[in-house]
Amino acid sequence: MLPPAAAAGTEGDTAMHEGHRQRIRSRLYQNGEALSDCELLELLLFNAISRKDTNPIARELLDCFGSLAGVFDASPRLLVSVAGIGRSTAEYVYLCGQLLRRAEARKEEARRRLMSFSDVHSHVCERFAGRLRERLELYMVDANFLLLCTKSVTDIRADEVALDMRTLGYILGEVRPYAVILAHNHPSGKPEPSAADDASVRRIAAACKDYGAHLSDSLIYAAGEVYSYYRADRLRALGID
Repeated sequence: MLPPAAAAGTEGDTAMHEGHRQRIRSRLYQNGEALSDCELLELLLFNAISRKDTNPIARELLDCFGSLAGVFDASPRLLVSVAGIGRSTAEYVYLCGQLLRRAEARKEEARRRLMSFSDVHSHVCERFAGRLRERLELYMVDANFLLLCTKSVTDIRADEVALDMRTLGYILGEVRPYAVILAHNHPSGKPEPSAADDASVRRIAAACKDYGAHLSDSLIYAAGEVYSYYRADRLRALGID
């Protein structure tokens, strides 16, 4: 058993490390891009190494392999040669490297382009074919109309879908899309928009405008048919530019 003074010191060290971890996690959440390579690697190691200061280990990894790219390119056998890195941690870091390489290699092919009506029509049909309950989706695209993010909302009732404007604002603020494409389905089988649909389109278009994006189209899928607000000139009729 540790002497009382030593035990107190150990508890103090643990509390200090936990406080440091919480502070750096908060910084990641608020502005992760401002963190240094060492801090990011230190944070990553939190998931593999508990109750231990991972900053010296992160520094040793960067010193040994020269950069973050070098760390993630290293094999598990090389990683375990670094002080503080056991087999499970080496496997975890190596796994992260494998995921990063595959994500980078497939980044462009995985991002769908929604530039033309044909692109959007195909995408909407794929997403909504066979769905029996009403669903609302927002496709957020960049200036090249490459898909950045999809937000889907499904209500528990089959006859209505509601979108929380506060949630939408949060997502728009984080993604910062160039444009937004709205789509939902009518399980009843008729794609013509209702007054409620028009009201929702107006609200969503206004929210998009507040965040520097524009609503480029709103589509309704029903029984294989797709109604486009843009092609029907309904956006202009609703005062949406």
